[in-house]
Amino acid sequence: MDVLLIDDHPVIHETLRAIVRSVRPGADFHSQFDLEGALTEASLLQDLGLVLLDLGLPGCSGMDALARFRKKFPRVRVAVISADDDKAQVRAALAGGAVGYLPKTLLPMAMAEAIRVILDGGTYRPV
Repeated sequence: MDVLLIDDHPVIHETLRAIVRSVRPGADFHSQFDLEGALTEASLLQDLGLVLLDLGLPGCSGMDALARFRKKFPRVRVAVISADDDKAQVRAALAGGAVGYLPKTLLPMAMAEAIRVILDGGTYRPV
């Protein structure tokens, strides 16, 4: 299974790569720093099972990025990662088709569990 992270901060890439590999050691982890590069890479992946999408990408609205990804890849599970854990934004992301909302403030063990829930077909909502 391929997992694609879209975030503009390198430390998030390294952290989530380690977390995803701890949850699914056989997963192929891919990273992109902007939406356009991610849309291109996603179209090349044969077994894209999960996209982790930051809502704070430069040059695009977060919910617009989610809508564009869902429109182009309707069968791919997309989970939002964000520094903002505003309840209205969580509801909007889930209503927009996200299968989870992962605040960047989660501790690594909690982030791993949230990703495990999503990879197992569930939905994750912060408490």
